[in-house]
Order: sequence, then structure tokens, then C-alpha cells
Amino acid sequence: MKFQRSPLQLTLLYLLAALLWLLCSDALLLGLGLDRDHLARYQLLKGLAFILFTGLLLYCVLRQYQHQQLLIRRHIKHSEERLTLALDSAQEGLWDWDMTSDRVFYSGRYCSLLGYTPEQFGNSRAAWEERLHPDDREQAIQRVQNLFEQRTPYYEGTYRLRHQNGDYRWLLARGQLLLDEAGQPLRFIGTTVDITQRRADEDSLRQAAAVFDSTQEGVLVTDRHQHIVHVNPAFNRITGYSAEEVLGKTPVLFKSGRHDRAFYQSLWHALEQRGSWSGEIWNRRKSGEVFPMWQCLRSIHDESGNLSHYVAVFSDISALKRSQHELDYLAHHDPLTTLPNRLLFGERIEQAVQRAQRGALLLIDLDHFKIINESLGHNTGDQLLKLIGERLAGSLGKQLTLARLGGDEFGLLSTDCAQAAQASALAQRLLECLAEPFSIQGETLFIGASIGISLFPDDGDSVEQLLRNADSALFRAKSSGRQTFSFYSQDMTILARQRVKLEAELRQALEQDQLRVYYQPIHHLSGDRRMLGVEALVRWQHPERGLVPPGEFIPMAEDSGLIGAIDTWVLEQACAQMCDWQTRGIELKFVAVNVSSRLFSRGELDLQVARVLAQTGLDPAHLELEVTESAVMDDPDRALELLQHLRNLGVRLAIDDFGTGYSSLARLKRLPVDKLKLDQSFVRGLPDDPEDAAIARAVVTLGRSLGLHVLAEGIEQEQQARFLLDLGCDFGQGYWFGHPQPADQLLPMATA
Repeated sequence: MKFQRSPLQLTLLYLLAALLWLLCSDALLLGLGLDRDHLARYQLLKGLAFILFTGLLLYCVLRQYQHQQLLIRRHIKHSEERLTLALDSAQEGLWDWDMTSDRVFYSGRYCSLLGYTPEQFGNSRAAWEERLHPDDREQAIQRVQNLFEQRTPYYEGTYRLRHQNGDYRWLLARGQLLLDEAGQPLRFIGTTVDITQRRADEDSLRQAAAVFDSTQEGVLVTDRHQHIVHVNPAFNRITGYSAEEVLGKTPVLFKSGRHDRAFYQSLWHALEQRGSWSGEIWNRRKSGEVFPMWQCLRSIHDESGNLSHYVAVFSDISALKRSQHELDYLAHHDPLTTLPNRLLFGERIEQAVQRAQRGALLLIDLDHFKIINESLGHNTGDQLLKLIGERLAGSLGKQLTLARLGGDEFGLLSTDCAQAAQASALAQRLLECLAEPFSIQGETLFIGASIGISLFPDDGDSVEQLLRNADSALFRAKSSGRQTFSFYSQDMTILARQRVKLEAELRQALEQDQLRVYYQPIHHLSGDRRMLGVEALVRWQHPERGLVPPGEFIPMAEDSGLIGAIDTWVLEQACAQMCDWQTRGIELKFVAVNVSSRLFSRGELDLQVARVLAQTGLDPAHLELEVTESAVMDDPDRALELLQHLRNLGVRLAIDDFGTGYSSLARLKRLPVDKLKLDQSFVRGLPDDPEDAAIARAVVTLGRSLGLHVLAEGIEQEQQARFLLDLGCDFGQGYWFGHPQPADQLLPMATA
């Protein structure tokens, strides 16, 4: 039984039925004519029947009402469950603001978004406002206020709320304002979702888009069928194509034709196997220009693992290629003469040797180039080297390789010289080519050369061996008087090995105390010709060879750099020996010590001399330092400063080998020296050689005019001593006075 009537209808029906019951039942009883007792009994039964009927009817109505309420509650519960599941699935929280009570309901999901329970979060508007980010609070509150004032039905807002851990989460709120019959706000209800990650993703996408648009690398995206779907501005700049011109087309449009089918097969194979490929590829611009680029290709797959796109990122490496070419050129060519350098020259030699060709290797060293460089300046020297390179290159055929190996050394490789006679003719041609004068800034310059020749494969089968052998031949050519050429021979290798061995032994000699100091007396040329000083000379007492001649190991010491250490050692020994002589009462005015060009050029000579004098206790006035004329002229201004420092120490100073260099008289008069030493090469021919006599006379006259003493070296005859004395020379030194000898053997002469 179902009652689908309203309460009023049911009430009216009930009243109608009750009235009819009363009227009809009373009339029926009266019509029966019952006595009073029976009538009273039937009246009671009638009332009981009415009560029973109405009670049953009330029960049915209430039962029906209860059933309907149960169905309604179940429906509401199911709806709430569906709403909760929907909100949870959408990760949204519910909020409901009751305007009449000013209370806000925050769902459990809403509170959990911020790490709270509903009890912790609260149920007021203030609970929401106080957790707003300071930068968002004013705007968020104002938007809600505007909603109330303008009666806008729908609301959407984005703001940050503080999480329980102190962080702020971005939230998106959507809601609706409900109004009462009077149009006043009644409820404000809606949902909220955490969009923190979405905001981060959007930021990343914006950044990626900015990078995509602003990167200098071109980017091209195609679909799985290789149709272009997107390009960036750099693509347009590099290729010359606009986006409209390439969208929907395939990258075949840019093909240069420089790569074969195998290249592209390898590229696609890498994409299929590894999902990426990178390398150099040549493409074509819109203008038709073919250009190189470095490209990285990558295949993109969707969430199902299916291929969806290809992405190409590339950069134009044309400038890099040009730079590489320029660097390669600079790495293989001399910047001054533009000739091949030592590296490229070695590669050409190696190629010729590997092809089993017969040819010749010539090393060309300019004679006395250092003099031009120092006297006229490095700029003039550089111009001369450039002119030499141009002249030699112009006189040689293209089948020859001319290179500048460094400094004043050139190299020439010929693969056409099958015989030594051909190499000789080529060398002679080079010498004749250099014999013509060079004109630089109004100066006419002459330069000669020495040439060393090694033939291949006879003189070597490797670059190193051929260069080494040619260098040995060059050394012989220089030793033979220069401006000539010399072929390599096996005995040169033997001499070179002996030289290397001797250099190693000389290094050991310094460490093992094999060096000795000999002293050669220096005498007055006038009067009793008594000895007034000595010159300290180094000797090498070899444990196997005995006394090694100075001419054999001194040049080697100069070339190897050992001469500086030897000079310092000799200085220490000579000063100590002079102190010993003075202690014994031997009256010598000074001990002279040679200073090599290498030690002099270091610039610390004054400090070393001061240290030795302090260690030995020798009076500086008893020490004379002999500096070669060439060492002074290497850098005259610096030499003047260093000599002045030495003079300030109190030591004597002398110019050694005077007359062999190219001294400027203007500079010479400024030098704080006491003595000039006439080189023995000008004394050897005295008194008969007119040229030697003229030079000796000029040096003595020059010395006396500058107020300097003059000492002649290499006096071996009395006639030489007498001739020099007549010229006005002050002192003499040589075998006629005495040979160099150890200090203990010199002692009797010093005391005589």
C-alpha cells in the first residue's frame, strides 16, 4: 500500500471517513431498534472498531513514510559517496561557507591537500585567510569580496596556501555563490585542487618554449612519417627557409647530395637501434649554398612506446670549419714566411720515405744572421727572412718543398735528386741565389748560408734519422768555413755519438770534482817584466783520457748550457786560491776570471760575485772579471747596467777578445772597464804581418786614448813582446811568459 497524498489530503480524508462512520453507524444502530443495553454495547464495539481501523491506517501511513525516508537516506548516502569518490579521484577538496553561521566546512580531502586534519585546520574563514601567501592574500580576499558585492554566481581563483611543513602550495579554487529569495548571499560552496606540480610543469614548458625560440641551434620536429611539424627561429636563420615554406614537407628538401646511400642507411640504423644519432652532415640552404652542420637526431615515443616524432637539433659549423682550416694552416706553416714549418716538413719527408722515393734533404743555415738581427734590429731581421723565403721559393720548382724550420734555418726536400751530383747542383743553386744582395729600407744586405745534405734512402729511412744526419753535415759545412755545403757521411754519426757521450761525462765531471783550475801568469811588458797577476783557466782531468783540451769541451759546455755552472765553480776556486796566496804572503795584484756570454746574460752575475766574495773573504780589488766583447754587444744597455753594478762591488773589469767583435766606440767609452785584452789572433803574426800590426797598433792607441790598460794575449816570442811594448801595450800573457799550470806549480814563479 502506498500513500501518495499530501498530509492535508490525508487529514481531510480521515475527517470525512470519521464523520461518515459516526453518522452512518449511529443511523444504522438506531434503525435496528436495539434496546439500551445492546445499543450501548454496539456503540462500544463501534468505537473499538473505529479505533482499530484508524490505528491500522496510521500504521500503514507511518510505515510507508519510514520506508520512503530510508530510501531517501540511502540515495543521499550513495550520492555523497559518489561525490566523495569523484572529488578524491580528481584530487579536489570541498569547502562550504554558510553565510548565516559564518562557518566554513572544509572536507578531509581539502585539509589533506595542506597536510592537516579537519580538526587541525579549523572551520572558519580566518583559517583560510591566515594561511594565504603574503603576496597573494590581498588579491585573493579582494576577489571574494568582489564576488559578494557583484553577486557573481561563479568563482575561480588561484593562490598559494601554506602547507603544514611550511611550504606553499598552489591551489585552484572553483565555486558558486548561492543567494536566498531576497538576493542575499546564503552559501558559498566549491572545490579546490592542488596545482603546484601543474604550475611547475607550466613553468618548465614556458622555459622550454623560450629556449626553443631563443637557442642558437636550429630545431626541426617531424611526425613519424617525417613530415615537418615545427621549426624554431634559428632554423629559419640557418637554412633561410621560413616555417611556412617547410611545414608539411620532408627534410629531403635540404639534401646536399654530398652523402651516399650508405651514409643515410647508417644514420637510420643508429636511430632504430639506439634511438639517436649525432654527427657531421652537409645540407643545402634555401640559397643553394651547401654548408656543414653538426646534427643530433632523436626519435620520440609516446606513452605506449610507439614512435610519434623525430627531433633534429643542429648548428652551423661553417665558421668552425674555417677556423679549423686556418688553425691547421697555422699549425703547419710559418707565420712570418708562410712557408711550411718543421711539422709539415717532417710529414712531407715521411711521405717521401714511405713511397720509397729517392731524394735529398737539405738543411740551410744562414751565416752570421745573428749579427744583422742584433745590429739592425729584429724587424729588419724578420724582413730579411721573409725576402729570403720568397727568393728561394721563387727559384725552386713546385716539386720541391721549402720550409722554415725555425730561427735562421730553412729546409728543402727534393724527390728528384737520385744522385749526389744532382743534390750538389741544387745546393750550389741555393748558394748562388742567396749571393745576390737584399735591399731593406735603404740598406743593402748580404747573407750567406751553410748547407748540410742527407740522401734517402742511403742516409736514413726515418724523418728523425735524415734530419739528424743532415744536421751533422751542416755542422761540418759550418766548420769548413761557411758559405758551402757538405754531404753526410758515417763518420759524422760516430763524432756526434762521441760528442753526446762527452757531454754526459762533462756533467759527471762537475759532480765528481774532475775539473781543475790552472793559472797562467800575466806580466808587465816594461821594466823587469815581473808577474803581477794570473788568469784562471779551467781544465778537465778525465779519469780515462787524462787532460782533455779546453778547445774540445768548452764549446760543448757553451752549447749545452753547462758553461754557466763551470764559470761559477771557477770563480769560487780562483777567489779561494787568491785568498790562500795572500795568506802565504805572495804578492799578486789580481786573479782574472773569464765570464761566459751565457753567465753574463743571466743578469745575476753581480749577485753571484758578491756571494763568492763574501764566502771567501777576498778583497774585490784583487778580482778581475773578463767579459767578451760579443757578450757586451748582445744587449749594450743591459750590459752597461750590469757592469756598473760589478764596478760598484769594487772588482776590476776587462773586455776580453777585443777586436773580434763589432763594438761601437760610442758605447765602449761609456763602459766602466779597466782593461782591453788584445785577442791572440792579432798577436800571432807579429811583428811581421802588417795587418796584425795595424790592428794591434789601433787597439793599443784606442785603449790609451780611453785611459784603459791594454793586455796582449798569446805572446810566444820575445820579438812580439818587444814590439807590443814599443806600441805602448802595458801587459802581456802567453807561453813565452809561462804555460797555464796548477797553483802549486805556479808558486815558485810567483815568489821569484
